[in-house]
Amino acid sequence: MIKLIRFVGLIMQSILIEFLHVFGLVAFLLAAALGYFRLPSWLVPIVGIICGIIADKFIDQTEVIALLERAASANQRGGFLVIVYIVIVAVGYVAGAYARATVHRRKIAQATPRQAAQRPQAAKQPQKRNKSGSSKA
Repeated sequence: MIKLIRFVGLIMQSILIEFLHVFGLVAFLLAAALGYFRLPSWLVPIVGIICGIIADKFIDQTEVIALLERAASANQRGGFLVIVYIVIVAVGYVAGAYARATVHRRKIAQATPRQAAQRPQAAKQPQKRNKSGSSKA
């Protein structure tokens, strides 16, 4: 259990390093766009793997290494960076999907007062009653 907690802490520190390095933020925003535009969720691990490989091969992280020495040494391993970017992209995808749902709810909430203003006019029309006095047709 303690090893799991340490691993999660190490991933959190690596995510912080990647966000400070800006490429993690770019991957997060890309994943948020995937979620916002309802692209398939199977793209999440693919984008995470691609971003992890790009970060491992092409991005120099020596500027940020002094911040968190342990996480920085873990980031030197390509497989660990892939895991970090899969986590970043998965959270970004969920954030984008949640943002889309929030925007959709706001649009519905803004449309509802207009519809409510139109309904009383339609409701004022008298209903036809049958001979027994009920409003069933």
